[in-house]
Amino acid sequence: MTARAHELLDGFTRLGAVDTLALLGQWPYRLGAAAAADGLRAHARRLGLQQLWVSHLATLTGFDTRTGNEALRSTCGDDPLFRLFAVVDPGAPEWRRELAWAAREGFTGVRLFPGDHGTSVEALRPVIDEAAALGLTAQIVLRLDDPRVRHPRSPAIDPGIPEVAELVRRAPAHPLVLSGLNRLEWIELGRHLGDDVPSHVLLDLWHVNGPTFVGDTWGDDPGRWVFGSGFPVQAAEPTALQIAAASITDDARRRIAAGNALLLQASLRDTEE
Repeated sequence: MTARAHELLDGFTRLGAVDTLALLGQWPYRLGAAAAADGLRAHARRLGLQQLWVSHLATLTGFDTRTGNEALRSTCGDDPLFRLFAVVDPGAPEWRRELAWAAREGFTGVRLFPGDHGTSVEALRPVIDEAAALGLTAQIVLRLDDPRVRHPRSPAIDPGIPEVAELVRRAPAHPLVLSGLNRLEWIELGRHLGDDVPSHVLLDLWHVNGPTFVGDTWGDDPGRWVFGSGFPVQAAEPTALQIAAASITDDARRRIAAGNALLLQASLRDTEE
């Protein structure tokens, strides 16, 4: 990196960011894309992160999701750095039992991967309804990798934006984080919703990075965005640098890096009480 990039990254580390998309385990399509718990801790130290929202990659490729969810709980459950997100497959008959188990075991939220599990977007709605009833954050990971460089044997199929918009329209007013949309897809989603995306819907920025001017627009609606890295499948630095370099106020920068994610968690605790 250039000296300017190092300077910006140093600035990002002082924000105490929350990484809303981190993963434990091995990505099957690239040997180097793997992280054990110590690797996630090193990732947090490198970027000055105060929290990582974590799920296990084995939940995407195994015969069930429980095996990966249990491994996540066993490996990361005692470390306050981590917020555990259970993965459920709406196409599996036991998903309700899995979600109830996760709530009992202290998981913070539920992640859904419709493209990787081969489920329709409409099938996600009962899970989001149940997550709301259980007080869990709902996160939909619409993609983990850029389809332009996706491995040819990957079964992932990116969901359509009209279907995502219909899901948002019909879902309960409960915190919902969308991960993996790019800037144009976010604009398209807004158009399908009459340029009125509900305020409880937040966008993880890992796939939105690009030229600096893209980040400059985030200050227009600073309560909308959260930092997510996709680590170890993706490199965290591009999104971190974009947040640090954006021509936005320091308050907006802090909200995007950490404040919005922390506020979301606080709102769920208030609901439970």
